[in-house]
Amino acid sequence: MALTFQLGISSVDAITIYPTYGSSFAEKQLKSEIVTQSGRRYLYKWGDHDLIKLSVDFVSNANASIINSWWDTNTELLFFINSSTATEVHSVLMTNRTQPLAKYEKPYTTYLKGTIQLEGY
Repeated sequence: MALTFQLGISSVDAITIYPTYGSSFAEKQLKSEIVTQSGRRYLYKWGDHDLIKLSVDFVSNANASIINSWWDTNTELLFFINSSTATEVHSVLMTNRTQPLAKYEKPYTTYLKGTIQLEGY
């Protein structure tokens, strides 16, 4: 089964992403643990959110500038995972510390590479 990955403000303007090896999909639980004086332990689970790290290569200048502008403006995005049978949609924000696509893919000057870090709910 082939999967396609898209990132955008809506399904109409989504950019197709081609992740390489080193990409990861994880889930982080929000929880707290309290131990009382008597030794009783209480665990409170508040929720969870998705952690997605996509390594991408050979992104065109046009797509890279759009993705970087979303990062600059802290735009709320939708991340689509499409298979032949279903589409999974995640609401996400880019959480990169620096611009996601800032390195040129040598020897090309029209393609960029980088890592896109997303956190969603």
